[in-house]
Amino acid sequence: MGFFTGFASGFALTTSILLITVQVHRSNRIQQRKAISAQVEQINWLTSSIGAYDRRNLPADVPRRRREEIEAQNPSVPTMKEILKQKWNSELEVLTRKAYETRWEDMRDAAIEGWKAAARVVKRD
Repeated sequence: MGFFTGFASGFALTTSILLITVQVHRSNRIQQRKAISAQVEQINWLTSSIGAYDRRNLPADVPRRRREEIEAQNPSVPTMKEILKQKWNSELEVLTRKAYETRWEDMRDAAIEGWKAAARVVKRD
């Protein structure tokens, strides 16, 4: 290995390791920032004097996530999120039941028959 090749490969290895290290550190800092801001938001919400006794009296500037939690305690009208979640769960239940009740030997046999039919079509041309 020549000098230039060794130098270039060493430079590439070093810079890639440094880049990965910086990216990992950055993602950790972003994750920590999000966790701290969520905790500060929770503490501020818990110590809010306006809605301390009755959460319906919360100010309008309460974050959307908190409003959804409060509205979830009042289950009179289902939200679009709940409707979609219910549809997703029912569809997932149907697919899971179908996968559980499927005989995989039949699926294998059907795949083999399909492969043989495709091979016959290809050989015929």
